Amino acid sequence: MAIEVYWGSGSPFAWRVLLALEIKKIPYLAKRLSFSEQDLKSAEFLAINPRGKVPAIKEGEFCLHESVAILCYLEASHPEPALFAGSPSEQGRIWCAIMECLNYLESQMTDFAGTIFSGQLAAKRAEAIRSRELIETELACINATLAKSLFLIDDRLTAADIVVYPVIQLLLRAANKPASETIAGSLVAVEQVYPALLAWFRRIEAIPGYQRTYPPHWR
Repeated sequence: MAIEVYWGSGSPFAWRVLLALEIKKIPYLAKRLSFSEQDLKSAEFLAINPRGKVPAIKEGEFCLHESVAILCYLEASHPEPALFAGSPSEQGRIWCAIMECLNYLESQMTDFAGTIFSGQLAAKRAEAIRSRELIETELACINATLAKSLFLIDDRLTAADIVVYPVIQLLLRAANKPASETIAGSLVAVEQVYPALLAWFRRIEAIPGYQRTYPPHWR
C-alpha cells in the first residue's frame, strides 16, 4: 500500500518529506492541497491532521504529521538508504544541524519570507532587515561547513541536508521577489558570497526524483 502524502506547493516542510520518499524510493500517492482554496481546513484533512497543516501522511489507518517526525518514521520503516544512521558522533551532528535549522533559520521565515510574500514589506521593513541579517549569519556558517565537505555531515547525504535545503530555498525565493532587492543583502548574491552553498544546491538537485519534488508553482 502506497503512503498517502498531503502536501502544499512551496511548503519547505512538505518538501522535506517528498525528498525523503524519493531518496528512499518509497511508493507514495501525492495529495496536493491548495492553501488558497482552504483545503487544509476541510473536514477530510482535519481528520488526518487536526492542526490543519502540511505535511501529513496516511498509511492504512496510521496518520502522522510534523515533517521531522515523518522523516523519523520513514527511516524506521524503510531503513535504506539511511538518512539518520551513523556513529554516535555522526548521529549527534545530524540532529545538531537539524535543531540549528529549526531554531535559527525556520525562526526567520515569518519576519523575512512571510513579510515579503504577504506584501507587508513597507510596514515591516526593519523587522525584515534584522531577520535577513540573522539569516546571513547562518548561511555563512553553513557555507563554511560545506567548504570542507560535500554535504552537511561529511560527504554523505543525511536527514540534515533534507531538512535544511528547503528552508534555505524558501528564504532565497523571498529575497529574489520583485521589490525585495533593497533589503535582501547577500541573499541575492549566493554565487559570489556563498559558493560552497551553491555547489551543495547542485548536488541536492542531482538526486534522482528531485524534479518530482520541486514546488510546481515555482517553475
